[in-house]
Amino acid sequence: MISIVVFTRDDAEWLERCLGSLTAEPPAEDYEVIVFDNCSRDDSAERVRAWRGAGGERASLIQAQRDTSFSEGNNLGLRAAAGDLVLFLNPDTEPRGHILDACASTLREQGDVGLVGPCLRFPSGAGQANGWALPTVRQLLAEKLGRAARHARPTGEQTDVGWLMGCFLMGRRADLSAIGGFDERFWFHGTDLELCARVGDEGWRVTRLEGVELVHRGHADWSLARRRASWRATAQWLWSRR
Repeated sequence: MISIVVFTRDDAEWLERCLGSLTAEPPAEDYEVIVFDNCSRDDSAERVRAWRGAGGERASLIQAQRDTSFSEGNNLGLRAAAGDLVLFLNPDTEPRGHILDACASTLREQGDVGLVGPCLRFPSGAGQANGWALPTVRQLLAEKLGRAARHARPTGEQTDVGWLMGCFLMGRRADLSAIGGFDERFWFHGTDLELCARVGDEGWRVTRLEGVELVHRGHADWSLARRRASWRATAQWLWSRR
């Protein structure tokens, strides 16, 4: 079974569309949905309670009593999960069943894969980057000078990468629990980088499935504040690896 953990805050419209995608095209695998609501001020909780999947499934709801980090909220979802596979999913995605099934099959058939994700695209159909080499000071400098690219080029039906975007990360629950889930020293930015790197440290592959595409609305526009937060998180991660 796949446990789908969705961390949300004030995303009622997107969250309803996300859950609706599962209703419209559910995976062949059994699944459960666990929504972690981080103090939303909209009607997210009511929409979760009202949702019913195509097979009659309901989403369980964890409601934070205080502003909670992405790492902590997803770790609480991980601890509540019953499936042997766990998918960390953002509410601004449209998860179709064939995407979940393809990723689940990869994990079940390839024991050396620790985390798997699809290619991404915006609702417009334009491609969205997903899958990068782990950053180093030398590589970041080379990128700045235009001498290197971080995004991993396709190498076949699947491409091994250093890290994947946290909007869709699927792995085995036992393995993710064994390494402690997300590092709660990271609040939001850098959480996916840190987790993927630690999965790689354990000897598992982090891989992107080519030809399997997920619609993701986020990351179309990066404000200066968001870019700075991302830079700080990257610096935090680099410092932790020294």
